Amino acid sequence: MGVGSSLSGVTFSGIGSGIDTESIISRLMALEQIPINRLQVQRQQLEGRKAALAAFRERVAAVSSAGAALNSSSAFNPVSAASSNAATATVSASSGAVSGTYNLAVSKLAQSHKIASSAQADLTTALNVSGRVMLNGRMVSIEVTDTLTSVAQKINSSQSGVTASIINGGAGQAYLTLSSATSGANGKIQISDLSGSVASSLGFTTGAASIREAVTNGAASSTFSASTTAIGTLLGVTDLTSTTVNINGTDISLNLQTQSLQDIANTISASAAGVTASVKAVTANGTTRHRIEIVGNSGTPTFVDPNGTLESLGFLQKGFGSQLLAAQNAAFTIDGMTFSNASNTVTTVIPGVTLTLLKANETTPETSTINLSQDNTAVKTKIKDFMITYNNLVDFVKANSAFDKENFDSGLLFGDATVQSVESALSQTMFNTVQGLATSYSNMGQLGFTFDTDSKLKLDESILDTVLNSNPEAVGNVFRTTGAGSTESLQFVSSTTKTKITGSGSYSVNISQLATKGYHRAAIAQTSVNAAVETLTFNGASLGNTAYSLTVPAGNSLQATIDLINNDSKLKDILIATNDGGSLKVEARKFGTNGNFTVWSNLDAAADNSGIGKVDGVIGAPVHYTGLDTAGTINGETATGSGQFLTGSVGNANTEGLQILYTGTTTGNVGTVKFSRGVAASIQDLVTQFTDGVSGLLTANDNSLQAQIKNIDDTIGSIQARTVLKNQELRRRFSVMEQSIARFQQQAGQLNAISSGLR
Repeated sequence: MGVGSSLSGVTFSGIGSGIDTESIISRLMALEQIPINRLQVQRQQLEGRKAALAAFRERVAAVSSAGAALNSSSAFNPVSAASSNAATATVSASSGAVSGTYNLAVSKLAQSHKIASSAQADLTTALNVSGRVMLNGRMVSIEVTDTLTSVAQKINSSQSGVTASIINGGAGQAYLTLSSATSGANGKIQISDLSGSVASSLGFTTGAASIREAVTNGAASSTFSASTTAIGTLLGVTDLTSTTVNINGTDISLNLQTQSLQDIANTISASAAGVTASVKAVTANGTTRHRIEIVGNSGTPTFVDPNGTLESLGFLQKGFGSQLLAAQNAAFTIDGMTFSNASNTVTTVIPGVTLTLLKANETTPETSTINLSQDNTAVKTKIKDFMITYNNLVDFVKANSAFDKENFDSGLLFGDATVQSVESALSQTMFNTVQGLATSYSNMGQLGFTFDTDSKLKLDESILDTVLNSNPEAVGNVFRTTGAGSTESLQFVSSTTKTKITGSGSYSVNISQLATKGYHRAAIAQTSVNAAVETLTFNGASLGNTAYSLTVPAGNSLQATIDLINNDSKLKDILIATNDGGSLKVEARKFGTNGNFTVWSNLDAAADNSGIGKVDGVIGAPVHYTGLDTAGTINGETATGSGQFLTGSVGNANTEGLQILYTGTTTGNVGTVKFSRGVAASIQDLVTQFTDGVSGLLTANDNSLQAQIKNIDDTIGSIQARTVLKNQELRRRFSVMEQSIARFQQQAGQLNAISSGLR
């Protein structure tokens, strides 16, 4: 190894020459590092600007969000709600509420059904009774060793919608209470003995059975988790046997072990009892369950239940041995009009208002005056929030754009053209006059706003208060997007950032095609009940192009089939069935192609079925009409129809994104629509343009900074690579030099030795 080379990381420098080559190389490398240091400083500055711009972008977005809170119809009609007697009822209102005063009188509060057992010895002694109890369509098995405590635990685990509680009143005074989880008259507990006599032995039931839940001309069963699974399977038992029930004097054999709800309904409908039984879906709290409704063809039928089968299904209910609270709806009047509600929380009577009933008196109703008034404080808060977020933006820009004349230091955003452009555009928009408004208020200056000496918004609240009190709608129009049709059948719906305002003019609307609903009508009228079970299969756009089958029981009349469709949990919100001159007609609820559907039967059309199937083996014989979308132009520009909605097409010079709703019945020139964009809406549009992920000004600036940072990183990497090579080359050359000097020194030593010998 030569002198000056490296071994195991140890460098021998200048051994031969006496020159500190390592120091020379270190200094040369330090010179090479100078450009890198400069680039790293530049990179830090760019990173700082990028972070400052990100913070600036957040504040711009905050202004847009505050503007969005003002750019809605609900923002300017918040309602405050008050009850004159909070002991009787409390009240709250949403943005959809309308100002008004209502007189409330409460005669009954809604109650959850609550019953009790007879007195038992204590909580822990075996009850010595056994059997199967039906509770709201669920089965609870009781053993002879069960105590009141263990029975309560079993009931609470049954998911029957019943809560069991135990009361210990001392020896011989122990009780089990059952409370319905559902308030109101329809929350009445269903309890019966499927086998044994637990319910009656414990004193829950007594006396004769009667209809538990009445429907028009009939009775409803309890609800079960499935309609096509055998009851025995649902209950998890295998030993139920065939029994006989009597409806309208007709004996009907049922077997809960093998028959499902649908089977039972079919059997009852096919009997000679003169009734129609159908399975209905019932949805509560997001859970769908199923029950049978038996309706008499001529009035409410009679029921005789020698074996307790109808009790077990929940059609009938024996009396309660000890009823602590009856299942009861709330009863109240509002302005003299009578209402009933299953819960003490009432949300449907006054739109946008929630009443919570707290006190009632059946003899002398408890009263309260409900007052709904315009809440200008809430409106004002949103307007001031908009001002505050804008002023925060101005403060941020000022703090980060400062220039120190003494030491020449500048803020991270000093001289940034993008920041200046965005701030300038926003400030100019603040006081733009909103065109097309038919009031004397058309800009923020008329509402009490000005700019102060720091270019921040300043508000004279007394002016804003005056306008809010006299014309809150005008205040809203200064800030939000507004539009209106010239007739009731022509409504403005929405717009996009590319929609041009109409200014003092308007856009004419020409309808060339009306929207229609698709329907199917049976070719053959149904004149008798279904002779056999029928399957109707629905499909099409309105069902997500996914087939859905509905079973029509044997014995169904036309009206029963109509009810079956209209009450089906899947179909009821999509289609509506009606009797069209004796024939079944099924129509889409939606207008246009999105509401289109198909329906076919597995049976050829006949007078003893729905008549919706084939006629003489030909599919399509039933009348089928495909729904059409509306068609037309807005301002003479093309528009796209979807149902009754018409939207300005992409690329239109003025109306792109403008959506209207036309509900009229005539074509041609049907009216005009006006459209204006308020300050808050314009701010939103500006911010959307600035922050667009592709062409936005802020996005472009961020991309530019990132590109500069990458170029610096690439340049630093190149310099570092060259420096490494230069370091290696210098070391190689110095090593060669040291080796050469070492050889010369060795030769000189040899020559000196020879010279000494010669002497």
